[in-house]
Amino acid sequence: MPRLTPQRWASRRQQILDGARGCFLRNGFHATSMKEVVDAAQMSPGAVYNHFASKDELIAAICEQALTEVTETFDQLLERQQLPPLDETLTAVFRHSAPLDAQRDSARLLVQIWAESIRSRSLSDRVEPIFRTVRDVLASLVDGYQKQGAIPVTAPATEIADILLATLQGTILRQAMLGDVNLDALRRGVRALWPQPAQTPASAT
Repeated sequence: MPRLTPQRWASRRQQILDGARGCFLRNGFHATSMKEVVDAAQMSPGAVYNHFASKDELIAAICEQALTEVTETFDQLLERQQLPPLDETLTAVFRHSAPLDAQRDSARLLVQIWAESIRSRSLSDRVEPIFRTVRDVLASLVDGYQKQGAIPVTAPATEIADILLATLQGTILRQAMLGDVNLDALRRGVRALWPQPAQTPASAT
């Protein structure tokens, strides 16, 4: 049997993750069987287990994928010569596909993952370093805003990053519980807390 190309391998892996995500949203982690994941992915059991040996591996992969997208989003902003306004930066993480698309089902999935990481030490060990990476990248962004004068330097960048990360997590939790998050309102709130926008030298004159 010919080997799969890297692109085909990645495509199959994503197909399994998409199927698992749908199962987890409908039934929760514990009520979902690997057979249901196999059926949802429309693959053979061997093909699924070749990618993921257990539900814990699937859950970790979904979380890792989501947090990696957040990190990459912030990294891309750091590469800019001029950072966008802070309110745009914070809400940029909700412009991805599920589970980072600001939909209520997606928020519920992320909250399930957080809860499962409290129960499962193996999952926690995989998720915690990625959370710390997100926080460190966010701290680098805060440092950039402080240098531009958009955020006061009265507190270290790491401490402000913790507050901003908690804001993102709280937004996801509220969306999961109430489903009433309005990103425009969130942006207005951020602008009220940090009213000085990032400006180019030309516009600041």
